[in-house]
Amino acid sequence: MTEPKANILLEGGAAGSDFARVREVATGASVVKVLAGNRYEHFRRTGRTAVHEGVPLDVFEWSGNTFVAE
Repeated sequence: MTEPKANILLEGGAAGSDFARVREVATGASVVKVLAGNRYEHFRRTGRTAVHEGVPLDVFEWSGNTFVAE
């Protein structure tokens, strides 16, 4: 089994959010939605990159959240 390769870094969002900030998404994605408790945190591609553990990652910045419908 191949281990996923991280290709993005998430910045911003609610204080204390415990979701992974470094993750893998489909190449070319411009928006990422992450489940965090009872809401989804939304992130948009910034066009910037950052180096994490020697690997360049595309930076996505927090753009808002929506709550999960019951």
